[in-house]
Amino acid sequence: MKKKNFFEYPLIIFLIVLGILMAIVKWQYRNVVWEDVRPTVIVTPSPTIAPQINEEYPLWEKLPYRGEGYVVERYTEPGTLMVRINKKTDTEIITQAIYEWMREYQVATESQKLIFEKSD
Repeated sequence: MKKKNFFEYPLIIFLIVLGILMAIVKWQYRNVVWEDVRPTVIVTPSPTIAPQINEEYPLWEKLPYRGEGYVVERYTEPGTLMVRINKKTDTEIITQAIYEWMREYQVATESQKLIFEKSD
């Protein structure tokens, strides 16, 4: 049999040297007690998508409110309600119906502005 040159395989030599170094380091630190350090989780509160329920959004939990020919969908900004209506309906009649709904939940009608959007 032909005798192979050991230095023809540098990767194997590197892995053997690395293994020997790892064994030496492990032997040196065999009696060391390592601290169990766990990172402290800091919870940073972030703003929610839904606005806080307060004086600016008094009807938030009651939305969407549906009536005949209209839907009170959402708040577009504090104190402003978006109302989607059919093309055939009268805005005066719908406004009065929405104001009655607001009075039912003891919300001042002067504090809320209505924006109408016509749909199909």
